[in-house]
Amino acid sequence: MSGPTGYAIKLMMVCALSFWLPDVLWHAIRRSKFNGRDAMALTVFLPLALFIGLVFLKRRLPGEPSKFMGWPLVGVWLLGGPFIVIGASFSGGGFVGPDGFIGGLRMMFITLVPIFTIPMATYDGSLGALYIVSVVALLIWVWTYVANKKRRKIA
Repeated sequence: MSGPTGYAIKLMMVCALSFWLPDVLWHAIRRSKFNGRDAMALTVFLPLALFIGLVFLKRRLPGEPSKFMGWPLVGVWLLGGPFIVIGASFSGGGFVGPDGFIGGLRMMFITLVPIFTIPMATYDGSLGALYIVSVVALLIWVWTYVANKKRRKIA
């Protein structure tokens, strides 16, 4: 895919993967020993991983416009639920829960509605990281919008 739509989709996918994949790996390693220290570590590590993913993508595609900065947030919120379900499978939930594979699939489809990302991130231990990323992304978007508006008035 090329053009603005292709770039937005790439941005969503790379950012969702860079944010949620470390969370899934963390749950795979810690399994049922996940505790408050792990949640605190994820609160710091996941936003950092997202930042690294954004820097990687900007270096790979330097000529792309920066007006798509809302798409990383859309990717993180839209694809958060399926990644959380996969991560929960390592500690007895998700696909290995009481409802089995079908229950895991049902939960994945339900979680494609972004509002369900909040309660799931609460149980997953990644709510702090999700809020940090959301607030920072919104602040960057507002700052970029205001800066561009001022530039248009000057010109």
